Amino acid sequence: MQTDFTKYKYSILALFFIALIMPKTTQAQTATWEVPDSSLEIQNTLESSERVLTAGKNIYTQLCAVCHGNKGAGDGITAAALQPKPANFLTSAFQEQTDGAIFYKISEGRPPMPGFKTQLNEQQTWAIVHYLRSLVVE
Repeated sequence: MQTDFTKYKYSILALFFIALIMPKTTQAQTATWEVPDSSLEIQNTLESSERVLTAGKNIYTQLCAVCHGNKGAGDGITAAALQPKPANFLTSAFQEQTDGAIFYKISEGRPPMPGFKTQLNEQQTWAIVHYLRSLVVE
């Protein structure tokens, strides 16, 4: 379940630079992120365990922390350049989402967040969902 950062570093750098050069008007979005009803009901196929949480944390650190921050507060090093701002995973609003909704958002993305469905397999994505669930809610 481990990923190799070098495999994704160019995607992360490209995302950062695209966010810097895109006009702010093209980045504007609605406040809500609509998820198809069919995705809302999808259940996590992995049971939570220390191994799964560690794998999720490792992937998160490599792919997500640059925007969402090391602790998931939406304050990563690229966050200031992004519109809309990255999600804060520590809020009850985020944690109240279904696992299927979170899985969908990771997989599909929306600008400026890339979708990771071609870079991560289902188990890796579910491991990230478990890791995000383990973060302390403010």
